[in-house]
Amino acid sequence: MITALNMTVPLKQDPESLAKLQKLKEVFADHIQPEIDRALRKSRIVHFARVLVIHDKFLQVITEFDGDPEEYTEFFRRELPHVFKPIFELAEGAPDWDHLNDQDTFFEASKRLNVKALGRSEDGREEQGWLFSYFPRTVREIEEALAGSGGEAGNGGEPQTGHGGEPQAGNGRADSAAAAAALHAAAAAFTAAAAAFTAAASKQG
Repeated sequence: MITALNMTVPLKQDPESLAKLQKLKEVFADHIQPEIDRALRKSRIVHFARVLVIHDKFLQVITEFDGDPEEYTEFFRRELPHVFKPIFELAEGAPDWDHLNDQDTFFEASKRLNVKALGRSEDGREEQGWLFSYFPRTVREIEEALAGSGGEAGNGGEPQTGHGGEPQAGNGRADSAAAAAALHAAAAAFTAAAAAFTAAASKQG
């Protein structure tokens, strides 16, 4: 079951905090993004992830992931405390990191900041709102399916080989191409949705 995180953090507006926010934006690509990327790949449960700053008033962490939200939150709290600490130091009304850096406290804080999507949940989780998923499979199921059909998953991107090191030419090649096309379509849909959200937020601002 895929779960959406729409964590939306209201940002402090004093000059010192805004200056720190500008610095965070400047260093994000070279220093913060690689750390988040490492943790995301290690988790093997996250389909998509992005971080947005909206008009310097809100910071959003938006992801789609598999499994239990509390286990997800705890994994990233343990993996990325050095990333979350400077973010929550910029958050309006947030307690200090020493208080937040606890399994239950961090989960409750992330729950409060998780904005419910518009619409009705299709799987009964009304706190989630509506989430469309074109390809309702877990990350690990996708990896296993692609690896089993000779796709580039689960082995560092290397093709599966048979005896003598020759690539396997199983009957799953067409299925693999169809699965890859479906994944690309899902990625395009999520990218378009994120772009539409950002554009709408800009117009409202």
